[in-house]
Amino acid sequence: MKKVTYIITGFLCAYMLVSITSLQGIVYAHTKEGDQYNEYRAKYSKPVSEWEKPHIDDGISYKEMQALPKIAKDTKENPYTEAKMLLGKKLFFEPKLSKSGQIACASCHNPELAFGDSIKTSFGHDRQRGKRNAPNIMMSGFFDELFWDGRAKGLESQALMPITNPIEMAHELNAMQDSIARLREYYPLFILAFGETQKQYEVLGIESKEEFKKVLLDLLSLDLQNKDLDSLLQSKTLSKEQITLAKKLITRENIAKAIATYERSLVPKNTRFNRFLNGDYKALSDKEIYGLHIFRTKGRCMNCHYGVALSDGEFHNIGLSFYGRKLEDLGRYEITKDEKDLGAFKTPSLIAVSKSAPYMHNGIFPTLRGVINMYNAGFPTHTKTQHAILTPKTSKLIQPLNLNKEELEALEAFLLTL
Repeated sequence: MKKVTYIITGFLCAYMLVSITSLQGIVYAHTKEGDQYNEYRAKYSKPVSEWEKPHIDDGISYKEMQALPKIAKDTKENPYTEAKMLLGKKLFFEPKLSKSGQIACASCHNPELAFGDSIKTSFGHDRQRGKRNAPNIMMSGFFDELFWDGRAKGLESQALMPITNPIEMAHELNAMQDSIARLREYYPLFILAFGETQKQYEVLGIESKEEFKKVLLDLLSLDLQNKDLDSLLQSKTLSKEQITLAKKLITRENIAKAIATYERSLVPKNTRFNRFLNGDYKALSDKEIYGLHIFRTKGRCMNCHYGVALSDGEFHNIGLSFYGRKLEDLGRYEITKDEKDLGAFKTPSLIAVSKSAPYMHNGIFPTLRGVINMYNAGFPTHTKTQHAILTPKTSKLIQPLNLNKEELEALEAFLLTL
């Protein structure tokens, strides 16, 4: 009996010793992890100008991360005004821009879906399906070249291209312009957006700049409440002269300028990372700050994703051209015919990336973690080269990252704050 007791006591002592050792290991690991997180919080809980430089490959002229402005910068040819923005918003949701009268800009760029449409590739005229994903356009005002292949130079150019695309809205510009000119609710807004000052005052029945500002504030207030602006504007009776003026102002150029102005206003207002950049250092958790560090260092993300829009605005082949296969898309090459652009696509902004699934030019990745995993593996894709005259070459910036599970989770956590 004593022998059995000794054996049991020995087992219990051994178990307790193992338990204590394990507990000490856990406490040590947590303490070490806590110290590590404290180190990263100290690194980044200060103005960006005081952060250590990110890990960048030679030849990359990066720009540091920046807090978001209220709106994207306008152009000399199309200065920003609230009246133009309100007109642009109304046009953005206007199905009469399309031949069928059923498709608006917002059909593929839905504000409730982060100005995308949450499907791989979008449907257009006669239910035709395009070959590319509708990207989040919140940061479109920060790019000089638009679309995945960069075929549009500036927002004013971009705004009209979907209207005439036979797969998208399939309209003809003169016919589209006439469709809008037949809608009387647009007359006051076009005069407010593009008319001379005195004409604007006459439409509103006012006499001073102060009164004009008040009416615009009323319109903006109604807009923020998602109320229809037409009731306020239609209460203004227009003369024949004013109607004639409005029709003259309804041109394709002004329609493009108004839509572009609205798109420049879409900058997200209150992301957690933006609050962090503005000095609210409690806006991010320890894990998210660690993810920021990975983003800037081992993750190699800032070779392409930097500046206010977290994009270099350039075109890269990351290995997804599917050359010689069913999903083949040669990207930028289709515009430039330059061999170096084979399979290259524009670097998208990462702002609101958590709300922008599915991902990539063809919407092939349904989840953000899937994208991160592919980057971690270095995009191990296969390209058919047999009998090929041209062969897409994956960018040298794409390399295996070898991030561990903790690093991958932290990186994803950080991206969710953007």
